[in-house]
Amino acid sequence: MNHNEWKDKAETISEALLNSYSILFFLNNRWMAFAVMAASFLNFYAGLSGLIAALIATVTASVAGFDRIQLRSGVYSFNALITGIGLGTFFDPGSVFFVLLVLTALLTLIISVAMGGWLFRHGLPFLSLPFVFTFWVIILPSSELGNLGLTQRNIFWINELYSIGGISLLTLYQQIESMQPGVMVEIYLRSLSSVFFQDNILAGIVVAVGLLIASRIFFSLSIIGFLSAYLFALFAGSEASSITYYNIGANFIMVAIAIGGFFVIPSRASYLWTLVLVPLTSLVLLFFTKLLSYIQLPVFSMPYSIITILFIHFLQQRGAASKLHLTPIQQYSPEKNLYSFRTNQQRLTRFQYVALQLPFWGEWSITQGYNGQFTHKDAWGNALDFMILDEEGRSYQNDGLYCSQYYCYGKVITAPADGVITDCQDGIDDNEIGQVNTLQNWGNSIVIQHAPQVYTQLSHLRKNSIKVKKGEFVRAGDVIAQCGNSGRSPYPHLHFQVQAQPFIGARTIEYPLAYFTEKLPGSQEAVLQQFSTPTEGSSISNLQPGNLLYHAFNILPDTNLCFSYSDGNGKVKTEHWDSYTDAYNYKYLYCRENGSVAYYTCDKLMFYFTAFYGSKKSLLYSFFLAASKILLSNQYKPVSDTIPLHLVPVNPFLKSINDLVAPFFNLLRVEFKQSTKSTGLTTEPYKLELSSELTVSLFSNKLFQQSHRIQIDTNGLSSFTIYSGKSTLHAENIS
Repeated sequence: MNHNEWKDKAETISEALLNSYSILFFLNNRWMAFAVMAASFLNFYAGLSGLIAALIATVTASVAGFDRIQLRSGVYSFNALITGIGLGTFFDPGSVFFVLLVLTALLTLIISVAMGGWLFRHGLPFLSLPFVFTFWVIILPSSELGNLGLTQRNIFWINELYSIGGISLLTLYQQIESMQPGVMVEIYLRSLSSVFFQDNILAGIVVAVGLLIASRIFFSLSIIGFLSAYLFALFAGSEASSITYYNIGANFIMVAIAIGGFFVIPSRASYLWTLVLVPLTSLVLLFFTKLLSYIQLPVFSMPYSIITILFIHFLQQRGAASKLHLTPIQQYSPEKNLYSFRTNQQRLTRFQYVALQLPFWGEWSITQGYNGQFTHKDAWGNALDFMILDEEGRSYQNDGLYCSQYYCYGKVITAPADGVITDCQDGIDDNEIGQVNTLQNWGNSIVIQHAPQVYTQLSHLRKNSIKVKKGEFVRAGDVIAQCGNSGRSPYPHLHFQVQAQPFIGARTIEYPLAYFTEKLPGSQEAVLQQFSTPTEGSSISNLQPGNLLYHAFNILPDTNLCFSYSDGNGKVKTEHWDSYTDAYNYKYLYCRENGSVAYYTCDKLMFYFTAFYGSKKSLLYSFFLAASKILLSNQYKPVSDTIPLHLVPVNPFLKSINDLVAPFFNLLRVEFKQSTKSTGLTTEPYKLELSSELTVSLFSNKLFQQSHRIQIDTNGLSSFTIYSGKSTLHAENIS
């Protein structure tokens, strides 16, 4: 390996080692990692054993070529860490001990990988089960290993503490122990320390502070888990058998954190389920304590693992989503998971649906919407009827006695998205005005498959106007027929519905249209609508792509951008952005100078960033904020959007307060607005200026405001400027 490869390996191993500590509490956070590491070393030999075991597992997994992303997260090594801490707690160091430490670290890694391979296929975690099984393998035959002695160091805890930190650490420990913080607080802190097989307030304080700094949501859940367990034990009279420090820390608090905010998006519902699952864990713990006592094995954290895995699988079996959402993309931070999920429910709708456009040219009106007055009923209620109306609201000219007098009759009908024709009916006569054909209810119709269980049906088409046949592939916007008056249709109109089956007349499903402009009843202003269902009585039309905008923002993979800018000290700097696609074919920009990454998507009508990772001091981050969402249409409609709170510059104290209450409501509101104007010719613009504004508000008070200007021309992105307070950052494209 060359120098860069060695450096990359070392960085991977060091990051994996740190995350082995923080992921014990479901975090990838350096502050938490150092807090947990420091707390584990308050029992020096236990801390050292844990570090060695985690290092062995990490290096072995790296050399064996396991997934680098999983390795960096600490998933493969955190069980070895717990096993090492446990061995160092219960046994004295020696030659047999260290050989056993190496073997158990490897065994824990093997079990982790094996269990992961099985459980991950079902979307389930293995949690701390590898540690439990490995430690059972050691504990049960330990009496047969004559050269492996049980430690007595814990009896002389004060002497060991003195050997670690001298008189100053001993004095600090004695002062903390004599503070008498109250029974509840003391039990809570000792319970946190017991995750590393300790029983002291100092270690609990270190972990609690690290948890508070790393995640306010997890900190609050740890308290809720502790209180639930404590109060239930008192209520049920099971205090003697289930309220030990270890059981609270390793089972009840961990269940609260896992279900309340990690595997499930934090919410009122997740907090309520936490209050139910903690007592349930207590019952499971009592059962296994009795059962395993016959073979003299401790329960350890098995009840927490079992309850968590079962509950996740329970949620996976639901037919429809509820207020309890499994975390779709794990960022190892409940705050990031929550803020991203809330924002992406709206702004990433593009990935949840096929982008259906309106199946016609020009502006049409919706004469009957979902669950309409006349025909859209029951299982066929999610349908739309379209007609063309004049300024007086009439659908025809002259006396309207003939189909040809209706504005929509004979007008072109287009494919709403790419797809394959699965059903087609033609040859049915158009009705005379006022007459209906109930025997051939749907009239001339076309059904197109766009995705598995996503079909569109277009009905009442003009006789002999259909230009496609069954099995033919069509592109979005292709002309496929003309509007007619066949079937159960008293006057010319287009019937449109989305369904889950491939034949004419299937039951309808609720499904949004992608991008369109809509004039609501009584309004003359057309507003941009995104992935929504239009309103009955409104006038709607497709958006037209803007070639200049699309050319600028359609950043193809394997292309490069280079921007020159001046920092706050007047020094000119450059940043190079390379466009790539990941293993899932998602596009992203990578900054060579600082390693920042910004994921983006671009279709014919919309560009937007979907995620950002890296330095918030980078120019790429500034562009991420400036171009969060850009409409690529020549109709220049204003766009509103939002950005996840953790990606926005905001006062750290206020954000921390918001984190605490975020599962229930948001104190802080993030708004993004974008508009476009031409700075060149009106008919054929060759220069455009895009304006955007980012605002963070507490109620009606603006805490942060930043505005941006992006210049584009026929060559693409020309420059962009960031105005934040009294500072201005201007970047020029020198690619």
